[in-house]
Amino acid sequence: MAHRPAGGLTGEEARETTRRVLAAHGVIGPDLDDALLVVTELVSNARRHAGGVTAFRIRCRPPRAAVEVSDADQGVPVHCPAAAGVPGCFGWLMANRLAEHVTVETGPSGKTITVVVAARTDVETPTALHGPPR
Repeated sequence: MAHRPAGGLTGEEARETTRRVLAAHGVIGPDLDDALLVVTELVSNARRHAGGVTAFRIRCRPPRAAVEVSDADQGVPVHCPAAAGVPGCFGWLMANRLAEHVTVETGPSGKTITVVVAARTDVETPTALHGPPR
C-alpha cells in the first residue's frame, strides 16, 4: 500500500484522474485545460484551508463535466480581494469564472463543492473557424 500524505488526494492525483475521465469522453483542448485548473484550485484549497480532501469525483456527460471536491470543513469559500503582487486569493475566483455553475453544500461532516465546466468533444479547429482551404 502506498503512503498517502496528510491531506489525502494530491493535486497531481486529481489532475491525472480528470485527464483520464475527460479523455475517455473525447474532451480535449481548452475545456480540458479549464477543468484541470478548476481541479487544481479546489484540491489545493481543500488541502491548504480545510485539512485535505475527503472525497473527489468527476463526472463527464459532454458537453459538461462536474467536479466534486469534499473536505471536513463546514466553512463556505469566500472571495477575498487580492493585493497586486501578493500570491493567493485568486483560485476560488478563477474556479467561479471558469464554471458554468457552482454549488457548495455543507453538512455535519464538512462541505462538497461542485463545479460544472464545459466539456465539449467537438473542439473547433482552425479549418472549422475559417472554412475549408481555397
